[in-house]
Amino acid sequence: MLTDVEPIQESLQKLILLRSLNADPLLKELTQSAAGTFLNGWYGTLLEQYPDSPNPWAEYLWTAVKKNENFFSLAAERQQAVSLPAAIQSAFLSDLQILAGLLRWQPGKLVGLPAGETLPPDPGFQALMDGDCSACLHWLGAWYARNGAGIFSSYASFAWNSKTKKLRPVSHPDPITLDGLIGYQSHKQALLQNTKQFLKGLPANNVLLYGDRGTGKSSLVKALGNHLAGEGLRMVEVNKDDLGDFPELVQPLSKRGLKFIIFVDDLSFESSESQYKHLKAVLEGGLASRPQNLLIYATSNRRHLIRETLAERDEDLHFNDAVQEKLSLADRFGLTITFSSPDQAEYLAIVQGLAAQRGIRLEAAELNQRAIQWERFQNGRSGRTAKQFIDHLQGELELYKLN
Repeated sequence: MLTDVEPIQESLQKLILLRSLNADPLLKELTQSAAGTFLNGWYGTLLEQYPDSPNPWAEYLWTAVKKNENFFSLAAERQQAVSLPAAIQSAFLSDLQILAGLLRWQPGKLVGLPAGETLPPDPGFQALMDGDCSACLHWLGAWYARNGAGIFSSYASFAWNSKTKKLRPVSHPDPITLDGLIGYQSHKQALLQNTKQFLKGLPANNVLLYGDRGTGKSSLVKALGNHLAGEGLRMVEVNKDDLGDFPELVQPLSKRGLKFIIFVDDLSFESSESQYKHLKAVLEGGLASRPQNLLIYATSNRRHLIRETLAERDEDLHFNDAVQEKLSLADRFGLTITFSSPDQAEYLAIVQGLAAQRGIRLEAAELNQRAIQWERFQNGRSGRTAKQFIDHLQGELELYKLN
């Protein structure tokens, strides 16, 4: 068994641009093991990661390559793969030749299990198995350009961690869709158009989504992120208290080939807070200027973002200057989309749309009557209230069926 594992260990150590694959926990365990007796437990871990795969080892290794962040994949993400120096392309081709041999390894046979089957069709994988490393290189270059490299190829949503100063991937983002948001069509269109301009490299604006609570401001931004993730958009949520971290956040993102929306939810400041100055500098005219592949989308219940007090009026000898400074923060968002609470007809239209999406069959008159009663005793009319009512109604009806 050791004889069969040693060539795999040696091949992994020969990788050039893909050398960081050896830092992957499973591959690291494989390359550092001195004897073959570990293989049963190692392969068991592999099976647990890919329980439904016809060839766990090949799928694991090929997936690791597609997710790998290296000189070639980062250049491809920036649409620069074809202009790379010949030495870089040759090194990557050499790695692919090594990879072709690694993908043919059958560790399952070494632990007494059947040989792995062929993986489902994947043009890049198939080209490599056919010995056409050049075709595989071009396919991977296009894949990285479309999906990104490293962690950005695996996740579309992230949150900024101010303690570690790193991005944390959101493993289970809100699955909300644009079609799932009933009403506010002009709002959706305005935000979608601005974002598509941004993705195409055209002029686009930072956006402030302002309005009443529960009207779908945050949901619209999240739905937009889900809708355009396949077009190279990544969402990064930042707490307003962490806006001072902007230079540290932006520096690595500015070098990427993807487009990023920095999302600040429920943005507002008390008069004593100074974080708004960080945001103001970012939006326009600061030393840490906003890179071309990044926009800021913020939601707020306050039109001017910063609350003023009567005490300020009495204490500030230059009150008008202070007010103008604070009001200018909202003005620096190029596009403001205003959300207002729906009237009764709009509220009922949202309820009816959500009921249709959920497959709830109830007479319109009864549905409307119950929806009106719900909003009167809950949180008033809003898209959020409509969704909460439908959640309650669906649960009630399905529980009735079970009984």
